[in-house]
Amino acid sequence: MSTEIVTMTEMKNHHPRKIADQQKDSSTAQRRWRLLARALSRSPELFPEIDDVDDISVRRFTSFNLLRPLILENVADTESSWYEYSTIIDNDLFDVQIRKINKNFTANELIGFNNTGNVCVWPSEECLAYYLLKNRIICRNKVVLELGGGMSCLAGVLVAKYCNPSGVTLTDGNVTSVDNVRCIVARNSMADFVRCGVVQWARAANALRQTGNNGNRIKSWDAEAVDESRRTDGLYDIILSADCLFFDDARLDLVETIYGWLAEDGIALVMAPRRGTTFQRFAEAALKRGFLTRQTEHYDAKVWSRHLELLEHNHEYCPDLHFPILLELTKQKNTPPG
Repeated sequence: MSTEIVTMTEMKNHHPRKIADQQKDSSTAQRRWRLLARALSRSPELFPEIDDVDDISVRRFTSFNLLRPLILENVADTESSWYEYSTIIDNDLFDVQIRKINKNFTANELIGFNNTGNVCVWPSEECLAYYLLKNRIICRNKVVLELGGGMSCLAGVLVAKYCNPSGVTLTDGNVTSVDNVRCIVARNSMADFVRCGVVQWARAANALRQTGNNGNRIKSWDAEAVDESRRTDGLYDIILSADCLFFDDARLDLVETIYGWLAEDGIALVMAPRRGTTFQRFAEAALKRGFLTRQTEHYDAKVWSRHLELLEHNHEYCPDLHFPILLELTKQKNTPPG
């Protein structure tokens, strides 16, 4: 689900046919978001003009069933519902309690990359969480950051609980998401070593560009933040991001934020479906910025097996929209001549 943002200078240098294609892409992306709003809110009366869904992404497929949610009864919380997400790996049980706000979201709240995570746990977040539980050594004794974790920050929360990191920071660009994640962190008794905060990639990237992005440590995620839990004074060994590649106009800011906050010997794990050229464009932008990149489809045997089963038996499953690819980003090392 991508749309191209073109400046006036760029438009002067573009062929008219390409401009027309870009305008068409933008219109399609807007229709996709309106359809997403209608589907997720379960309100067909929203945007009734949307009838042709054949060429628009519809979120019919919801889960690889790697972590199973079970609603918790008798929880004294009238504003939300609590679920236990659990999985068994090598005969060991892993579970965490996740909060979902009981609210009928408006279309304006649903449309946009800062808000879609408020509705559900996406397959990419599920797969990233499962992958990290299967490979707990990745985050052991590491300082971990999750960007764009949405309503649950499921991957980061499970890392904090089971992977023995040195520290975990969970972020999203939406205040509602971050407040909900704070509730999740508190309920799972992790508030003493897990930080939560609002991170908007454009602001973070602009701050990094202004400082020359020369390895200086960033003192604040958000200039308007007054909560000390929203501050950091270090770089991160591991940066996680799941299904955050929706929009072309956010691509370079996300790449810049990851590059500026990743330690020189750190690794970023980005999980997302291809969605046409969206994934590949992000990988190319990361390569251009100075990352070494590695794409992996067969990163876990169980995920791959589920993928093959869905291909055969679920006609609503579309790999281009639903199957997450793992992109690993590491900084290129400066080697001496010869």
